[in-house]
Amino acid sequence: MRGKLSVAFVGEEGIDAGGVSREWYQVMAREIFNPNLALFVSVPDGGTTFQPNPNSVVQSDTGVSHLEFFKFVGRLVGKALYDGQIMDAYFTRSFYKHMLGQPLTYEDIEAVDPEYYKNLKWMLENDITDVLDLTFTAESDFFGKTEIVELVPGGREVKVTEANKHEYVNLIARHRMTTSIKAQIQAFLEGFWQLVPRELVCIFNDHELELLLSGLPDIELADLRANTEYTG
Repeated sequence: MRGKLSVAFVGEEGIDAGGVSREWYQVMAREIFNPNLALFVSVPDGGTTFQPNPNSVVQSDTGVSHLEFFKFVGRLVGKALYDGQIMDAYFTRSFYKHMLGQPLTYEDIEAVDPEYYKNLKWMLENDITDVLDLTFTAESDFFGKTEIVELVPGGREVKVTEANKHEYVNLIARHRMTTSIKAQIQAFLEGFWQLVPRELVCIFNDHELELLLSGLPDIELADLRANTEYTG
């Protein structure tokens, strides 16, 4: 899988001197985020960054486990990184940290749901006694069907208080970014680390990994003009 990739599009003639491979990676990047595949969802809703869809199991209706798709996507992203190819794909900050095997904090949920992050931050900075009526549970939505997930054993009966609110914030953030999509993350990483071993990629931080995989999301024209020499 680490060999040289040579791409030829059906019905198109030409030698792959690098440009065809770049186009192939771009096409594949767009396809893995195709809403019809239901593998990834944009976060915040309608945003430009992506993380695994907790309801991706619907893709298994095709006869292939949705986790096999995630393993393939992991290999694809790993191959792009190994080949030095830029993909038109921007993941959430928390997902880059998963690729690196780095621990997450509740602050990472800001990139997933900014409003929810503000609510959690407010909880930590203010006394919630007799203000909030919460338990150690989370709601999950499976195509209109709401299910209650306990964050701790017996979580339905455990009230969130001023004394345990920090534990609640950490658990609910972990649920949104990790626990609810744990199987998808593990399948992706199994494929990704096959191409790029964890001990090698872990030298980067999440911002550096994003730059290596996706490049800069915006081009600074003034900087481009100042550092570009055009001849011919």
